Amino acid sequence: MFRPEYFYFRKKDTIIHRLDPRSKLVYVIAMFVWALIRGDLLFLSAVFLLTLIPISLGKLFKNLLISLRAALFFIVLIILINYVFSHNLSLAIALALRFMILISSFLIFSITTSPDDLALALYRMGFPYDFVLTFNLSVRFIPTVMRDATNIIDAQRARGLETQKGFINRIKNYVPVLIPLIVVGIKRAINVAESMEARCFGASKKPTTLYELKFAVKDYVFIAFSFIPTIFYFLL
Repeated sequence: MFRPEYFYFRKKDTIIHRLDPRSKLVYVIAMFVWALIRGDLLFLSAVFLLTLIPISLGKLFKNLLISLRAALFFIVLIILINYVFSHNLSLAIALALRFMILISSFLIFSITTSPDDLALALYRMGFPYDFVLTFNLSVRFIPTVMRDATNIIDAQRARGLETQKGFINRIKNYVPVLIPLIVVGIKRAINVAESMEARCFGASKKPTTLYELKFAVKDYVFIAFSFIPTIFYFLL
């Protein structure tokens, strides 16, 4: 069963969780580039094995397995479609590996990075504070909305709402779920807006922060690790 709580940020005392968000962002971008820059099976297998090292250091193997199981349908679909059109099994598996690399690298960033740290990193990178705050609130609202949706669905099922049978009926029966969810979301947005107004949001053009993000030796090592596929690239 798919459980969204496995994809929320959880604070842990691992070296990956303690890394600066900017170094993890560089890692994600590097893995995306290496996953797309070359399409042969040997290179993508090496890159995927490299992504398992930070997964292991961050104690995220369970999250990775759940993610891959949730994406199993798409992985099999990628293999089948590419094999049918190319008649090349190694190419089909390589393209599926490319998809798995994108999943594992983004998983490392999303689960081990606090929304507050990510917002602070974006602010220090020169993004406007209004944009950073909006982005931070959006990220924080995602698990909240999913939790509200689960509670509303459970409450409506307790009242006899059927959400499992028939595609058309399922769409119709989700209307009693969407309306309360939208109402709850609007009320929560109003509360946040009133809280921001009470705290004089926007009074300062350059707001200060409670703490600063600083690169450490482990961050530079992790960035260097992100470019290890360069060696495989030139060897191949």
